[in-house]
Amino acid sequence: MLINHTSKQVTAKIVYYGTGLGGKTTNLQYIYSVTNPRTRGELICMETEIERTLFFDLLPINVGLVKGYETRFQLYTVPGQVFYDSTRKLVLKGADGIVFVADSQELMVQANHESLENLKENLVSYNQRIEDIPLVFQYNKRDLKNIASVEKLNGSLNPQGRPYFEAVARNGLGVIETLREISSLTLVRVKELLAHSAHTPKNVAVHFDIHPGQQMVNLDNLAMKKVSVEQMTASEAGQDVLTPAPVAAGKAAAPASEAGAHPVKPEGKSLGDLLSAMGDPSRITRIEKIAGADGRLIVEIKDGSGRPIRSLDIPLHPETKKVNIILDVKS
Repeated sequence: MLINHTSKQVTAKIVYYGTGLGGKTTNLQYIYSVTNPRTRGELICMETEIERTLFFDLLPINVGLVKGYETRFQLYTVPGQVFYDSTRKLVLKGADGIVFVADSQELMVQANHESLENLKENLVSYNQRIEDIPLVFQYNKRDLKNIASVEKLNGSLNPQGRPYFEAVARNGLGVIETLREISSLTLVRVKELLAHSAHTPKNVAVHFDIHPGQQMVNLDNLAMKKVSVEQMTASEAGQDVLTPAPVAAGKAAAPASEAGAHPVKPEGKSLGDLLSAMGDPSRITRIEKIAGADGRLIVEIKDGSGRPIRSLDIPLHPETKKVNIILDVKS
């Protein structure tokens, strides 16, 4: 959960998890298609060879201010294939609520179970338990033949009796109902964190500005910004996702010439390495000094007390005309 005390805004993260091709992307595709453009953010896509990972912001219309803070939700999907587990863990980091999208087909029962076990393992890597996080199950593809019964799916996946919905994501059946339930459960968590109290009412109902008559738009026809894994890493650090050159919190953007030259990163370091080396980005307050000499850009960053936090020495292209520097400031 990202809390910006300056803008008085809370961003709660909801992740759609499940097997490959189970309907996670279709859920977000439908939600994005039928929600009011004024209440949703830009659609961001990280594309793999097999499956797209999507995310965008969505504002509720009936929540109002929570302890003086505006609340918005950020919806994510994860790749379903096991060989993208590192990406799944990246997307899952900081999740405040989870929708587990299960493929209802009989032949997918075991795959659903394995995906749920993978979710539990990845949560443990962040010192979280699945029992402690808002969770809603969606049993998708209920329009197909040879599907497992709801009783069988609940017995295999949901013995704790978490909320569940039957769905046909490709035509929107059960999609918005699932979203409202997980958003409501997650909002309770937001209120508890802001109020530092465990006595928050549990009957919170979240609604979104939906146009039910709107048909789902083909994914390839939706305007979306494409990012890389490194750029998503930067986004997970709490900063805006930029293209084509990713920017880590408190760092100079990798420069590119007006002729479209490829960005240059310091030799031997990936963007993830640079991001990790920054430590806690919430300590960064200001860029104290910027200087350029001998084809290099020198940036000094200090905190509010004037103590040096980091000095960056970034090589530039000879043809570089412009460099953008973004300083991400948190509480």
